[in-house]
Amino acid sequence: MMNAISLALANPLPSGAGGSAGDPDRYMFFATRNRMPSGAILTAASGTNYVCTKIVVSTPQYKTRTFRFHLSGFASTEGGNSPQETVVTGTIGTPGNSVVADAMFIRAAGVFHQCSFAGANTVTVADQTNGAWTDELTIPDVAAESEIEIWLFYHTAVGEKIWPVYRIQKHRGERVWGAGDLATLLAFQDTPLADSTAALDTGYGTQAQPQYWGADFMVAKGDWDGRPVALAFVDSIGEARQEYSAAADARGNLGWLRRWLDKGGGPGRIPHCLIGMPGAGSVREYTGSGSTIATRRRDIIREIIAFNGNKWPFTVVANQMGQNDTSTSYSTWFNTNYRSLVTRIRAEYAGVKIVAFPPLGRTTITRTITLTSVGTVATATIASGLNGLATGQTVTISGATPTVYNGSYVITVTGANTFTYNFAGGTSPATGSITCNDLGLRAEYQVYGANNTWPADGTDASGKWRLRDDILGQTSACCDAAIDTYGAWVSPSAGGVWPSMLELASTTLTAQAGTDGVATYNQIVVADASLFRPEQTLHIYSGPDGIARLSTQVIAGIAGNVITYQGASAVVMPVGTVVRPAPSVGELSPLSFVHPQPVMIDRIVSGISQFEKLKFNS
Repeated sequence: MMNAISLALANPLPSGAGGSAGDPDRYMFFATRNRMPSGAILTAASGTNYVCTKIVVSTPQYKTRTFRFHLSGFASTEGGNSPQETVVTGTIGTPGNSVVADAMFIRAAGVFHQCSFAGANTVTVADQTNGAWTDELTIPDVAAESEIEIWLFYHTAVGEKIWPVYRIQKHRGERVWGAGDLATLLAFQDTPLADSTAALDTGYGTQAQPQYWGADFMVAKGDWDGRPVALAFVDSIGEARQEYSAAADARGNLGWLRRWLDKGGGPGRIPHCLIGMPGAGSVREYTGSGSTIATRRRDIIREIIAFNGNKWPFTVVANQMGQNDTSTSYSTWFNTNYRSLVTRIRAEYAGVKIVAFPPLGRTTITRTITLTSVGTVATATIASGLNGLATGQTVTISGATPTVYNGSYVITVTGANTFTYNFAGGTSPATGSITCNDLGLRAEYQVYGANNTWPADGTDASGKWRLRDDILGQTSACCDAAIDTYGAWVSPSAGGVWPSMLELASTTLTAQAGTDGVATYNQIVVADASLFRPEQTLHIYSGPDGIARLSTQVIAGIAGNVITYQGASAVVMPVGTVVRPAPSVGELSPLSFVHPQPVMIDRIVSGISQFEKLKFNS
C-alpha cells in the first residue's frame, strides 16, 4: 500500500479541466486575500468622500505577469439571507448612486503600474450591476510567493453609499486614506506606509471595523504549473466569521480553510477564490433574481470564462457549504439544501470535480437548571446531571428572577446533579428560563445542538453527522471526493464535541496584573503568547486547579509576551494565574460552540494532512 508521500510522488500536479498543465495563456485565480463584497454598507463623509484603499495580496508558488481585477457594483448579505447579493446603494429594483473609480494601480517590487478600464483610467460602477473589469495588464514577472499591492482610488458625493469588501490589515502594510479630493490621495504613492486616515481607520481587529471597496475577483496569467486551483463555496465557518483583520497571517489569510489551502506543505499552496460569506445559504447560492438574487457572482465567473478562451479560472470546486442549513427533515436538508447546490454546480461547470468538506460540530455550553435558596446559599439542580462540573469551578448563571441569582459564581458540587453557590439572597424558588454556562471548561459539559447528536442514528430524520456520512460516502453523487475535518477539531475525550479549555494548551501570568481591584489596566504579561492571536477570547483562572475564573477578555494585540486587551480590567491576578484560549464562540452569543476561535483554527489547519490536497487532482 502506498503511503501519502509515495502517493504524492506517483501523482504529480495534474492538468486542469479545460486547459493543459502549465498553460501560460490561461487566466487563473491567483491571489490570497480575495474577498466577496458583503456586510454593512458605508456612507461617504465630508472631508473623506474620496478614498484610497491599499490591499496587499500574496502570489502563488509560480511567477505571474498578466493580471485582471474586478470591481463589483453590489454586496451580499451576511447572516439569515446570505449569500443573496442584495446589499446595494439604492433600493432593490431602484438603482442608487454609482461609485467612481478615479484610478487603480498595482504595485509590485516597488513599481506602480496603472490599470485601465476599456482603455480609460477611470470607470463608473453603477449600483446593482456586475461591475467592471480592468483591462489586461502585463508587467515584469512577479516572483513566486511575493506581494502585490492593489491601490484603488474612488469617490462618491458626500452622503452617498459605498459597497463593503475589505477590512484593512494594518500589520501587513494595508492602509485606507480619505480626503476631499483625488490629488491629496494620489500623493500617498510617495509615502505608501503613511498612517491611515483616523476617521476611516476605526474598530481595528473587531467585527465593527468598516469594510472598504476593493477588487474582489482577481485572475492572472503566468507560469501556472498545472496545480489545482479551487473555486470554493463557503459559509461563515469557511469564511472566517470569528477572525478579523488583526489576526491575518503573513499572506493575508483568515480562517481555517484559507490557511489550510494556502499552506506550503505536501503538494504545496492551492490558489483559490472563496465566493461565500458569513451566513448559511447553500440552497440560495447561484439562484434567485430581484430581491432574492444570488447569481451575480456566478455571472462574473462567466465573464472570466468568456475572456479566458472559454477556459475556467479554476480546476476544481471545493464545497464547504451546507452544514448549517439545518432542517427538521434530513431529506430536506440533504436533498433540497445540500444537493441542490451540487446540482447547480455540476450544471454550470460540466465535468467539474467537487471535493467536499464534512462539517464541524455545533454544541451548547449551557444547561437548563432550577434554583432554590435558603438565606444566601443557592442550590442548582441540573436535570441531566453535572457531567463535568467540579467544586471550585466558576460558572455563569443567567435568566433567573430575581436577578440577584444571576452572575458568575464559584460552586460547590453537592450531589450527582446539584451544586450550591453563595449569593446575596433572594426569593425562593427562582423563576425564568435559567441556564448554567461553564464557558467550555470541560468537554463533558457540552450538549449537542439540534441535529448534531453524535453518533449519528441512521434511522433518524435529521442529523449533521448523517451529512458527514453521506459526504464521505459520496451519496447520490453529492461530491467526487471528501476531505474529512472531524479528527482535526473534535475533543479527544468526547465524540462530536469541541475540545475543552482543559484539553487545549494554556499559559500563565509572569507578572501580577492589577493592584487594588479598583485601578484598571489593559495589559498582561504571560509566559508564552505564541498560543494566541489578536481577537481571541481569553478566560483567565486561578485556584489550585486553575478553574476559578477571574476574568474574560478579548485580545486587541500581542507584542512579545505582552497581551493587550480590547477592554480593561481591575481584577488583581497574581503570578501563576492561568490564561486559557476559548475554543469556539457561537453565532449569536457565547452560549454555543459553532465558529472556531484562533486556537481551534490552528488546530484544524494542522490536523488535516496537507496530502489530502491530492484529492483536488483531476
